Amino acid sequence: ILTTLLTAQAGGTAIVMDRIDSTGVAERIRDERVTLFNGPPALLHSLAHDDSIAASDLASLEEVWTGGADCPEAIRRAFEDKFGLPVLATYGLTEAPTIVAIDPVEGPHVSGASGHPLPHLDVHIVDEEICVAAADDRYKPMLGYWNQSETAVRDGVLHTGDVGFIDDDGYLHVKDRKSLLIIRGGANVYPAEVERVLQEVDGVVASAVIGVPDERLGERVVALVEGTADEDALRVHCEANL
Repeated sequence: ILTTLLTAQAGGTAIVMDRIDSTGVAERIRDERVTLFNGPPALLHSLAHDDSIAASDLASLEEVWTGGADCPEAIRRAFEDKFGLPVLATYGLTEAPTIVAIDPVEGPHVSGASGHPLPHLDVHIVDEEICVAAADDRYKPMLGYWNQSETAVRDGVLHTGDVGFIDDDGYLHVKDRKSLLIIRGGANVYPAEVERVLQEVDGVVASAVIGVPDERLGERVVALVEGTADEDALRVHCEANL
């Protein structure tokens, strides 16, 4: 809806890409002279680290947005260093529907944040969970899930299942999915928090953090890391930052 109907209403042209690989996306941006692009963090990472893609391939871009998953600051920095454009963040979900919070176009971007909640929404935190309700009559929450008696909408409030907080300046920080929580010896560990720290280490291409059963702790935190980073360097960095 945002990339087709809204673009048409604003008098723009939407380029529907038939490829999702970094080379194909770069070619379409270059050939169609795309000015605004929205891509998931994994694609931004590939664009930033693919040596076959030159900065000039994306020279037509005026704004770059990301959403759909947490975007580590390391990916933002790599993209901006190569292409000279800041990556603007959004947070949204189909149940809301679409965008809930968005970075100010003119900045500043706050590290780890997904921008300010939109004015027609009342975004608040209940037991660490991000909840969304109407601030005025421009917003209507979904009715619920098809053929499910339990609903995420209770008394007009959407319980997103995402964990996060709102800082003193009103920026929304999304930490992780509530269902992905790892309970290690009674302590709550959110995989995305650990993954963000791992992503800061040179040589880390990607990482995934999971919980595995442990007789004493209940669960242990295990990281799967892709790349050339040294294991000792990973341990030192995690011990200093977690």
